Amino acid sequence: MKKVIITLILVLSAVVFTNAQSSINDYKYVVVPHFYEFLKGKDVYRLNTITRFLLKKKGFNAFMKEEINESDYSNNKCLALTTDVVSFNSMLKTKLKVVLKNCDGDIIFESKLGDSKSKTYEVAYKEALNKAFDSFGDINYHYTPNENIISRANKDEHTAKEEAAKEVEKLKAEIEELKEKQIKVETNETLKKEAPSRYASDDVKIEKSKSYLKAKPITNGFELINSISNKVEFIVHSATIPNVFMIKNKKGIIYKKDNQWVREYVEGEKTIVEELDIRF
Repeated sequence: MKKVIITLILVLSAVVFTNAQSSINDYKYVVVPHFYEFLKGKDVYRLNTITRFLLKKKGFNAFMKEEINESDYSNNKCLALTTDVVSFNSMLKTKLKVVLKNCDGDIIFESKLGDSKSKTYEVAYKEALNKAFDSFGDINYHYTPNENIISRANKDEHTAKEEAAKEVEKLKAEIEELKEKQIKVETNETLKKEAPSRYASDDVKIEKSKSYLKAKPITNGFELINSISNKVEFIVHSATIPNVFMIKNKKGIIYKKDNQWVREYVEGEKTIVEELDIRF
């Protein structure tokens, strides 16, 4: 009986491993972001660059975010897996795990925890990352085209174009509205200088943010993460106009004016201008 149970366990383990291996082979590229959630800043301790190097060493077609310019990837982002490194720090050890996700956010591969007892952050993170990559040794990755993934190209491209066209039209309308508001503001400012007593109340309320926003790259834009709460404040997408971003599911737009990032939107009868400290 014991031999039968052991045999079943071995067979099931082989099936699980084969499925995971087959699944990861469906993806042609691996994209590495410039930021990891647990670190504040771009490529801190060069962990992102090291991640790309180690992926390449394991046989993957690995690229840094925005570095990849292959035409098939441009038409079908689902050909790539996105890399994330997750921290599980404790008092005694630094622990890291490498996660690969597909375009739907599903986890395709998850490494074992790599750890380090070093008290120096840079040494600890690099050592833990290298140990986490030991899990990749059993994968034996080789790209095998998957028709289901390849067939998503036209559908995703068409949907993306439709959404982009809608966003552009929406942005044009918002820009026209903002232009009208700006003319009104400039006119009022001129009149205030000439007769300050007549204009005691402002039509434009300017607010300053107390925290800064960390810009985490996503497809065609960024997640703007609050430095204090670590929550995503805005999801923004690049517009056709330089230094202008459309805000997903929120009013207004974010743009750069005189080296200052601002969010501008209309609330009731007032135009609200929020000064934002965005760090890319």
